[in-house]
Amino acid sequence: MSINHPNNFQPVTGTNKAEAIRLQIEAAILDNVFLPGDRLPSERELQDVFKTSRGSVREALGALKQKGLLEAKKGARGGYYIREMDINDTIDQLAVMIKQQQMPLAKLLEFQYAMDQAVLTAAVTNGEASDIDRLDALADELVLLCRTAPPDYEQISALDKNLNLLMVKMTENPFFEWMMRSVQLTFRSYEFVVYQTPSVRNAIAQNWKNVALAVRDRDFQKATRLYGHWYVLLEQCLRKQFGDAVCRHKEARPYRSDAKN
Repeated sequence: MSINHPNNFQPVTGTNKAEAIRLQIEAAILDNVFLPGDRLPSERELQDVFKTSRGSVREALGALKQKGLLEAKKGARGGYYIREMDINDTIDQLAVMIKQQQMPLAKLLEFQYAMDQAVLTAAVTNGEASDIDRLDALADELVLLCRTAPPDYEQISALDKNLNLLMVKMTENPFFEWMMRSVQLTFRSYEFVVYQTPSVRNAIAQNWKNVALAVRDRDFQKATRLYGHWYVLLEQCLRKQFGDAVCRHKEARPYRSDAKN
């Protein structure tokens, strides 16, 4: 619907009027003054309300469209409409941004390790019995699949992803899920190297099983040691594949390399 009298909008002043317009419209969207599917006032109406040029209005609307808050439609009912945000679009954009910035692999490892520790703490504390049962069952599937020759890497990858996402679900915190999906999209091609060596593949699968048992026992310390062991194996594989540069942050990491199960 069109809103002809947006009383929440005020005339803009200053040198960057387009930015001032963008901030007012964005605030109205975030405050649910405009809802998904609503049509913004026309450019002419906005120009009259903000007491500025058509060019400043168009620049502000273009910025909001690029940000994903608006979509432009043509035709008799054309104009700018409030776009319903899709978290998956945001996750994809974040993953692309990380890749475009060519973030050092060591930094991705460091961030993922820190996030995994927080996920593990919340999962051990908040995980429901049904989710823990599911975690245990998925770990059993992974152990069996990793022992099967030849390895089905597509299924192994899917199981590993589902284990990670289930751990995140157990935190009962959607922010962890959003960040985990972004990291996985960015880091997946590197992380999967651990499954390409038979001995390491079996060790990782068994480690997941042991993590599931530790979560069932609500044994945070044991689960933490097991997560640390996973990162030891991962870094060994990455160092072998890509060189020592990927692990330059290792000295600051608190895990123990002697953790087994």
